[in-house]
Amino acid sequence: MRFKVAAICGLIVLSGWVARSADGQQQVKTNQLKLSKVVTNNTVLVKTNLAIGAVTIPVPVLVTNATPQMPGDPYTNSVGMEFVKLGGGSWAGRYEVTQREYQLVMGSAPSHFSGARLPVDSVTYDDAVEFCQKLTEQELKEKKLPEGFSYTLPTEGQWEGLVADASLAQAVTSANGSRSSTSPVGSLAPNSLGLYDVRGNVMEFCLGSAMPYRVLRGGSWQDWISVNLRLDFRYYARPDERKDTFGFRCLLVQSGKK
Repeated sequence: MRFKVAAICGLIVLSGWVARSADGQQQVKTNQLKLSKVVTNNTVLVKTNLAIGAVTIPVPVLVTNATPQMPGDPYTNSVGMEFVKLGGGSWAGRYEVTQREYQLVMGSAPSHFSGARLPVDSVTYDDAVEFCQKLTEQELKEKKLPEGFSYTLPTEGQWEGLVADASLAQAVTSANGSRSSTSPVGSLAPNSLGLYDVRGNVMEFCLGSAMPYRVLRGGSWQDWISVNLRLDFRYYARPDERKDTFGFRCLLVQSGKK
């Protein structure tokens, strides 16, 4: 696989190709050098010695445009979102999308409450869908995500699968005392899948609609009435409706996998 090497501080510019040796270790080769490499997403950091005449100079070299790595388990993407592998070609966001992550992708801060590790709130369904689309396009363009992968909202059926054994005892709600705001994501214990806040904190948009409304599940920091905290409870939002109890969680899915 051919690549281009960018100079660090203008020291060197090379070109060459990536190969896999007989022992399975990936290496970088050029016309002059044979280099070992470390890959993070599509960035290759190479450490080598460059001989110039009788002088040997240690040179860090940055290799870009390598093939994007397949998501692992766990997986952290380019904006710091952590994902847990579910099987069948899908990964679930470990946390609800935070305000920091939303700001990095969308360039805006719609939340009523303020805090980098707080879940983004006061978003519409269209905002959540646009976030997934923009993040997918950005990572594909920058070759940080393999072709055929995309971010999306979970369907209601998928969301119900994410709940697993999540309990109200480990949910940010007002069931045991009135709360005045959301809490940082991951404040309480995860469920058996390693996911936090599937119940409580902010309600989560699900993909699809009950025309002309959009469906949210999971209850929120504000809820204390038992019916609103039931697993089968649905909140029906107008397409343009924003509340400080609205948020979302992303899935990472591979096309053709179920």
